[in-house]
Amino acid sequence: MQRASFEYHSAFLMNLHHFLLDVSVSNKSLQELPWDNKPAEAEFAILKDAVDFYLADYAKRDPLFDATMQGIKRGLSVDDQRRDATGLAIPAPLIAVLNRVAPVYARCIWASQNKSNQDWIKQTKQLDASYGKEIQARIEKYMVHAFPVKPIRSDIVVLTGTRQGAYTDEQIIMPSGRPDYQGLAALEMLYHEASHTTVTDTLVAAINDRMKAAHRQGESDLWHVLQFYTVGKVTQDVLKQSANLDYQPYALKNGLYQKAWPEYLDLIDQVWEPYLEGQLNFKDAITQAVDQMPAEKK
Repeated sequence: MQRASFEYHSAFLMNLHHFLLDVSVSNKSLQELPWDNKPAEAEFAILKDAVDFYLADYAKRDPLFDATMQGIKRGLSVDDQRRDATGLAIPAPLIAVLNRVAPVYARCIWASQNKSNQDWIKQTKQLDASYGKEIQARIEKYMVHAFPVKPIRSDIVVLTGTRQGAYTDEQIIMPSGRPDYQGLAALEMLYHEASHTTVTDTLVAAINDRMKAAHRQGESDLWHVLQFYTVGKVTQDVLKQSANLDYQPYALKNGLYQKAWPEYLDLIDQVWEPYLEGQLNFKDAITQAVDQMPAEKK
C-alpha cells in the first residue's frame, strides 16, 4: 500500500478569499470580528466594499459545484506567501477587490488566522503519522479503492463560507477554525475529505449499477451515508485498538444521521455494520443496501 500524502497550505490569497466569502455568506458584523488590530475607519470601508462585492455574486454560489468558484479556487492555488492577485487566472474584478483589501487583511487579522491554520496542520500531521497508515488501509479495504498516488493539495482556511465546513474535489478546503474539526476529529475529517477525491468511486459505481439493475431511479445519499459511517467507524476502531483512545465519530457526535439521514439508520445497522465486521462481502452488502434504502429523492 502506498501511503496517502497531504500537501498542506495556509495560503494568504486562498484564506483572504474564504474570509470574505464566509463573512458575506454568514452575514457577520465586521465590527465584531476577532481582529488582531482593529481596522481604521477607512479600512472598514474597504472591507465593507469587498464584502458587498461578494454578496452580489460569490455568496450566492456553491463553492464546490459552481464552475466559477472552482476556477477561482484553482486560480488562487499559488504560493502561500503571495499577496498580489495580479495576473492570476481569476476574474479581473475579483483581482481588483483582493488587491485592495489584502493590506487590510494582512495588518488586521491574518496573523491569528495563519496561526489557527498552522496549529491545525501541526496537530493533524502528528495524528496522521501515528494512526493514518492503518486508517487508510482499512478505508481502502472497505471502499475497495485506493487513495490517490500523488499528494492531495489541502488548503487550510479558518472558515470555508459553507454550512457543512470542509469541501473537496481533487483538492481539500479544510476549516481550522471550527470547534468540531479539532482534536481527534481532525484526523477523521482529513480522511473523510481525502476519500472524496477518488476513494468512493467504486462504492458509487456499485450503488449506481445496483440501482439500475433494480430499476430504481433518482439520486440517493446512500454513498455519502456509507462513506461517513465507514471513515468514522474506522477512525474510532483504530484509535481504540492502537492507543486505547475513546473517540465518537463525527456524524454520531454531531447528530448528522438524525438530522439529515434518519431513514438510513436501520440500513446501517442491518447491512453495513455486518459488512464492516466481515459477515457480508462488498457485492452482497451493496445489493442489500440499495434494496433496503428509502425512496429516491425526486
